Amino acid sequence: MKDVSFTVSSGEVVALAGENGAGKSTIKNIIGGTLRPDSGHVDLGGAIATADVKGARHSGVATVHQETSLFPDLTVAENILIGHLGSRAMMVRPGRLRRTAAPILQRVGAGFGPEAIVRDLSAGQRQLVEIAKALAAEPRAIVFDEPTASLNLAERELIMRIVDQLRGDGVAVLYITHYLEEITRLSQRVVVMRDGRVVADRPTSELDRATLESLMVGRELAQGYPALPQPRPEITLSVRGLSDDARVSDISFDVARGEIFGLAGLMGSGRTEVARAVFGLAGRTGRIELDGRRLRRGDVRASIGAGIAFVTEDRRHEGLFLERPIRESLSIVDLGSVCRSRLIGRLDNRAERRLTEELADKVRLVARGGLNAGGGSLSGGNQQKVVLGKWLSRPPRLIILDEPTRGIDVGAKAEIYRLLVDLAEAGSSILLISSEMEEVLGLSHRVGVMHDGRLAGVLDRSQATQEAVIRLATGGAR
Repeated sequence: MKDVSFTVSSGEVVALAGENGAGKSTIKNIIGGTLRPDSGHVDLGGAIATADVKGARHSGVATVHQETSLFPDLTVAENILIGHLGSRAMMVRPGRLRRTAAPILQRVGAGFGPEAIVRDLSAGQRQLVEIAKALAAEPRAIVFDEPTASLNLAERELIMRIVDQLRGDGVAVLYITHYLEEITRLSQRVVVMRDGRVVADRPTSELDRATLESLMVGRELAQGYPALPQPRPEITLSVRGLSDDARVSDISFDVARGEIFGLAGLMGSGRTEVARAVFGLAGRTGRIELDGRRLRRGDVRASIGAGIAFVTEDRRHEGLFLERPIRESLSIVDLGSVCRSRLIGRLDNRAERRLTEELADKVRLVARGGLNAGGGSLSGGNQQKVVLGKWLSRPPRLIILDEPTRGIDVGAKAEIYRLLVDLAEAGSSILLISSEMEEVLGLSHRVGVMHDGRLAGVLDRSQATQEAVIRLATGGAR
């Protein structure tokens, strides 16, 4: 990153946009005091903010992170006020703690109390606690980093109302997001970064979607979604009477060879539970067949051996090794092919290097530190490419993708869309879960809609409109 300059005024929302790896997180970390710049400074109302977390907070800067930094076993009140517990009286008086936190929770529209334990909250509720924690410091400026990436539509709307409220209160807001509709809705100006530099600083009203995308990626993106190939007549995946004894019940559907079958529904409707049960990550009843052969219950090894791939929604905790070399995350699924002897398990470094370079090329991975760098050094979009790429050493017969484009930029999304369509054209069947309505409608041959743990209906592409999906997802008739 070099020579980045921009301003955010009181009562203004400035969107910071750009592809993964453009430098947005670096800017956030410098403003928040977790990273010291080599040159330049952050000026807050005429005062130079100290380049550490405590100094940034003292200067009036707060940050709402995409990955919440909460203590799961503490109460909501304790998490909100954790940075203000220097007072002995506050620490020994839980009632005072709750009374102090209550109006902050009310300000963010939380439907839970200060005594709730964070571990028991949903992702959206935890994000509200993260915002309340930032507001407890009464900041003059606040940085939001992808605050709605893991939220449903209703929760996103609540977060956006909070941002509007902060703007009305005169707070300077820097808003980082990959959702272009949020940029249009919330911001007055857009600062676009590419390759560590500011390439545009313009009023939001002057930018349409195509122009903004072009500024972000440095080229024009193909409009819409790729054309879908025609599925084959034979059935790859057959699910009958699937239940997991907890969240989902009596689920039945088929996926044809080369078909992309979308699974839509509100957060908590059971989409992820269906995916995990099919792959063998959860106990289940019912019958699941792949190419006519029944899969054993709860046997992930057998599922992988049968040709099923699973791209988890939680890439950071379940998808790759953040502290280990990228090549280890890429080769982990197919270690047998890069061992000198399966009996001894001795790794052939040259074979692993060939395999991982081939997989990195397939997904167009950008790893500036090379494949020996840690997985945590990659941007979110490139991390997601690793999570997907590790399954591609041989074409999967079925690939299950749970929120495959969450928190990644438009350029990386377009590349993943193209890769999924290429896989379908080559004969892989795809089970796609997405909270982005346009995505699941644009990429799917058919859409199954979940409601309250059951499959409310299956819509052909010609029937699958936003209105029809929402009606089924909220319990309405088809």
